Amino acid sequence: MTDGAGRRAQIAALLERAEAPVSAASLASKLGVSRQVIVGDIALLRAEGRRITATPRGYVIPTE
Repeated sequence: MTDGAGRRAQIAALLERAEAPVSAASLASKLGVSRQVIVGDIALLRAEGRRITATPRGYVIPTE
C-alpha cells in the first residue's frame, strides 16, 4: 500500500469518479486498509478543504 497522502489522493479520485455514494468499507477493501483508517483519511481530506459529505449509504462529493 502507498503512504497516507497517496491513499488520500486515491480516495479523493475514487469519490470524484463515483456515480453513487461509496462506503468506507468499500474504500477500505479497495485500498487494503481498515474502515477506521478510511474514516480518519476522510476527516483529513475535509480538514484540507475537500467537500465530502457522509450519507447513510456512503461518502459523496456534492456536485455544484
